[in-house]
Amino acid sequence: MGGGVSVSRRVKKSAVAAGFLAIGIAATGCSGQSATEQQGGGGDGDGSGVTISHWQHQSDARAKIVQDFADGYDDASIDVQNIPYESYFQKLGAALEADTGPCVFQLPANILAEFHDRDELAPVPESVMSAEEIESSFTPASIELLNIDDEYYALPTDVQTLMLFYNDDLFEEAGLDPSQDFETWDDLVAAAEKLTKTSGDKMIQAGIDISASPYQWFYSAPTLAYPEGLVADETGDVEYDSEPGYQAWDRLTSLVTDNAVDDPEFLAEQSKFGLGKAGMTFKEFTFTGVYQLTAPDLNFSVHVAPPVTDDAAAPVASTSWSYAVSADCEDQDAAWEWVAHLTSEESQRVWIEGGGELPSRTALLDDESLQGDSNIAAGFTALAEAVPYDSRGWDDAYAIQQEIWDEITLNGTAVEDAVDKGAEAERELYRTKGLLE
Repeated sequence: MGGGVSVSRRVKKSAVAAGFLAIGIAATGCSGQSATEQQGGGGDGDGSGVTISHWQHQSDARAKIVQDFADGYDDASIDVQNIPYESYFQKLGAALEADTGPCVFQLPANILAEFHDRDELAPVPESVMSAEEIESSFTPASIELLNIDDEYYALPTDVQTLMLFYNDDLFEEAGLDPSQDFETWDDLVAAAEKLTKTSGDKMIQAGIDISASPYQWFYSAPTLAYPEGLVADETGDVEYDSEPGYQAWDRLTSLVTDNAVDDPEFLAEQSKFGLGKAGMTFKEFTFTGVYQLTAPDLNFSVHVAPPVTDDAAAPVASTSWSYAVSADCEDQDAAWEWVAHLTSEESQRVWIEGGGELPSRTALLDDESLQGDSNIAAGFTALAEAVPYDSRGWDDAYAIQQEIWDEITLNGTAVEDAVDKGAEAERELYRTKGLLE
């Protein structure tokens, strides 16, 4: 298997604590081109005379897929720019503020409202897809956060369910059945304890790999704990500094502090699961492909996790990105036609096969030809019941929630005190974005 496997797609919290958009607007990282040059109006090679600029954060698989789509697209010339993730939001924020931004750009679905409130987004035109067509074509979880004031401002991409991964060989070694989902949180904890191994006072195998990358858990559990998700629909306020949010945070952090099924010092900052040194982990569905590439000898299966709280409102949380069009784009119809092409059924088949994504198109959920094995089938099934992670922040909110985790697991802060402090920090973040009074 070689060296360690990447454990997180997040940048370190020290790089994002100030908030990516405030940094981006103040920065000078954009190209310096005029809006016309950046967003098109000239172009050749496709016969249309239209060039659409397209920005997304760098991902090798995504870059190749989008470039292939662009090379084969006949209705416009597509200028694709892949920007390193660490600087993507900074450059995008600065460019949109300066009216030199791209026509089409990639955004996490849960922060779309922030860009909408700065009048930076164009709605999906009826000529491309009506609201009724969008709602009948895409899964509810993938479009819920794209509707603002009864208009859609993006179309979905990079849909992921958050799933529990088993190391099947370690399960069988411990006398556990890797074909079965856990029914309760206590069942998961009991299995994790069986899977944990120590030598003297040192851990040599974790029951569950959580310390190095816990964010998938703290995105999922508080979101699923409330009927309206992490954020209340009517007020836009976070809800997790109350029951059952306290219970979610307590049970998650207790995996380290009380149950001792992982140790932050054991293979620190490495993928214990990818190295075959953990019985379970909790990741985005796309890690099925990651582990196949980086740990080809790892025998694993994918499952729906048991509810963390006693009365969870939904079984599965999902994350997704989206493609949006700038309000300053000179040819919005052409830009939206390109986005529609990227999110079509035909294109989604390519995303599924080459990019490790789940379909947002409902027509593909029952297509057995796309479900080549039981792990893929598990992801498809989970998507039908998923609800979106709905924090109004991204890396900036992640830094706050990671701080809650660190305060409890590393500093011994009481759960309710750490959660209360974090929730108030997230509220203040929303206020700085103009999303909460």
